[in-house]
Amino acid sequence: MQSENKVDIQLEAIEVLLNHILYVRGVYPPQIFKKRRIYNTPVFVSIFPPLNNYLAGVLRSVRELMRRNELQSLEVILYHDENNPLECYQMLVESLVTGASENDTHLIEYEQQLRSAIYKLSERVKQLTKLPPGTTSFKIHLHTSQEAFVRLSHESQFQEFPWLQAQNLKSQKISQTENISLLPLAAVENVGLKMQARIFKI
Repeated sequence: MQSENKVDIQLEAIEVLLNHILYVRGVYPPQIFKKRRIYNTPVFVSIFPPLNNYLAGVLRSVRELMRRNELQSLEVILYHDENNPLECYQMLVESLVTGASENDTHLIEYEQQLRSAIYKLSERVKQLTKLPPGTTSFKIHLHTSQEAFVRLSHESQFQEFPWLQAQNLKSQKISQTENISLLPLAAVENVGLKMQARIFKI
């Protein structure tokens, strides 16, 4: 399996998890999501064009960073007030030197791990306080190197979004409060990539 294929497979998993987070946390009304079957399990994906356009732009940048092995992590931050985040969902993406795909040519183990990740995400967020409907916004942070940041901010195909350096949300909030819970969600190791997802409940 070529590295481009590995990136596309991992990108699809990230897209599914992004949609799933927005659905299960009620950031948007459930009516804008359509049930689909992915990884042999039912998931909800957005059919709302403005949201889909935003996610497509983010994922285009994610794909480029992953292709160059420059994506360190991705964070989905939910908030009412941009200066006071409510929750942060972090996915750490790590390229592995040797992949397990050689022993999983049909990606059966990979799909099982992703089904487990989706199930665990749903179960974990049931423990969280429901967010007031219609009052929550979200943003996505991509963590990369300074060099990749400078390059992407000057490449024309990635100019749809303003590329800004973000403050470290986690360290900023830890210095203000200790009320942060870390819920490990999933570890997916396959097709030469590793993904872990965690929730920082703030």
